[in-house]
Amino acid sequence: MTRFGIEEEFVLLDEETLVPVPLGSDAIDALTGGTGTFPPGSTGTLKTEFLTSQVEFATSAVHTLAEAEQQLRPCRSALSEFARRRGAVAVGMGTPYGIGPASSVTHSDRYGEIARWLGFISDTHHVNGVHVHVEIPDVDERIRALNAARAWLPVLLALSANSPFADGRDTGHASWRSIMMRRLPLFGSPPHFLDADHYHATVDRLIDAHVIPDVASVAWVARISARYPTVELRVFDAQLSTDDTLLLAAVCRALLVTPARDQRVHDSDVIQTSLWSAARWGMDATLVHPVSGDPIAARSATRLLLQTIAPALEENGDLTFVQEQFARILREGNGAQRQRAAHHHAGIAGLRALVSAPQPAPA
Repeated sequence: MTRFGIEEEFVLLDEETLVPVPLGSDAIDALTGGTGTFPPGSTGTLKTEFLTSQVEFATSAVHTLAEAEQQLRPCRSALSEFARRRGAVAVGMGTPYGIGPASSVTHSDRYGEIARWLGFISDTHHVNGVHVHVEIPDVDERIRALNAARAWLPVLLALSANSPFADGRDTGHASWRSIMMRRLPLFGSPPHFLDADHYHATVDRLIDAHVIPDVASVAWVARISARYPTVELRVFDAQLSTDDTLLLAAVCRALLVTPARDQRVHDSDVIQTSLWSAARWGMDATLVHPVSGDPIAARSATRLLLQTIAPALEENGDLTFVQEQFARILREGNGAQRQRAAHHHAGIAGLRALVSAPQPAPA
């Protein structure tokens, strides 16, 4: 069974104002005893992120959703309890509701270099995402999988959009994080690559041209990992619940191991415009059909995605879970829609209740 790993970012917010607070390092010290592993002695890692209000939890490489769940849920629960003791909430959302002056760039050589590279962008770069790594040992197969995934990226974004608010207001977008990320070099769809040499030559040329400082700074929403034998899908906003994150992991694995059949090679600008529509309208977007290139409603594209990857989901034992989660999202909305509904009902208090809902224990 194909292994995968999940990285999810959280932001710590003041529980009254939902403004970021610089508690990331304190959370890591409290929960890992300074070791960086969570819980101490395990294989998951909790580490600092770009801003002092953020933390990132990364699972080890796992074979099943149940294994991933056993790592993800305890971390969310522990982060929530730490935040509660500090008058804060630990939140999985693509952008925080409010922005305050307390959060700053985490002190490290790498983050300092990135901040210098980005200039003023770094001062307002309050974004949080989920990254899913899927292990594909053969490098040429990784390129094949990356190419095949390109056309589905807007569908994945519509499904996972979870950042409608920023600066204390409704942005009008389902994924404001994706709009903010467009300020970065290379953000969006990768090109279609001929082979691994083409991929690496393209990245080297961008480094030589000083577009990006290093290979780790490739910011396409899908890329070949520089550290692991994986394809990494990075299109997702941070998610409200563990079930939301597990759904994305299951879909990523199934998509990347499903052979592409009769799929048009879309130009990058076609996928870019479809990504913008997904960021703007979420599940109400009109996207580019991943196969034909015709317009398709996001909800119909979601059903097409499920139909396409169903055999791989069934082989992995994930089909029933994914069917149930897709039905839930089509019924209740993605994260952005649920955030808006909570805010419409009770303002900040409604959002606080939504993001503070207790996480069920692993089954």
